[in-house]
Amino acid sequence: MKKIDLQDFITFLKNPGLEEHYKINSISIFLRLVWKSFLVLMVIDIIAGILIVTPLRYFNLFPFLREIKFTPSNILKATLIFPIIEELIFRLPLKISKINLVTSFNLIIFLVLKKWCFSNIYLSLSLSLVLFLLLYISISGESSFLNRLTHFFTNHFWMFFYFQAMIFGFLHLTNYIVDFRYFYLFPFIVISYISKGCLFGYLRIRFTYGIYLCIASHILVNSIYCFVLSR
Repeated sequence: MKKIDLQDFITFLKNPGLEEHYKINSISIFLRLVWKSFLVLMVIDIIAGILIVTPLRYFNLFPFLREIKFTPSNILKATLIFPIIEELIFRLPLKISKINLVTSFNLIIFLVLKKWCFSNIYLSLSLSLVLFLLLYISISGESSFLNRLTHFFTNHFWMFFYFQAMIFGFLHLTNYIVDFRYFYLFPFIVISYISKGCLFGYLRIRFTYGIYLCIASHILVNSIYCFVLSR
């Protein structure tokens, strides 16, 4: 069983690839990996805090977090629902398959429908499920489109890997009250989120059933931050 450590993580980032897989053979190993991934996430936040957050705060350039009401509904979203959705959208399709692509795409469609088209969550969910079934049935497992996409994705994996991490990071700007006059600071503000996107992507690729490892690690870190912020 491969362990998680910063050296292996950094080695992977130099040349992200789909070659290596490490099996998780027991619940205890899975839980240890979740804990170790959490420690790596803490190291990322500590480094970002020292090198970026502290200097920007000193010059009043680091934005404030948006105010969050810690109601039971919001806590459930932050600690469970959002981590699952984010991992299924960003990390699930890092391994190309029909079910992975259709699932990720339809979750995006669901969020778009819920945000901008329909206020009724059940209507948005129903339309998304219908689209999911139509796409899944219409795309055959041996379709030329899927084969071409798989070939292109495999040959340019590093590009997709860093793209998902970048988008994951910049979407978290919505957590802050940002001043667009300082748009050039946005990459520094979200660098820790981009790094986390890279770590979750690493977990997804390195380990068999890595998507569950990503989800569990994401839930753990969100739960701890939610607990700290609610104090």
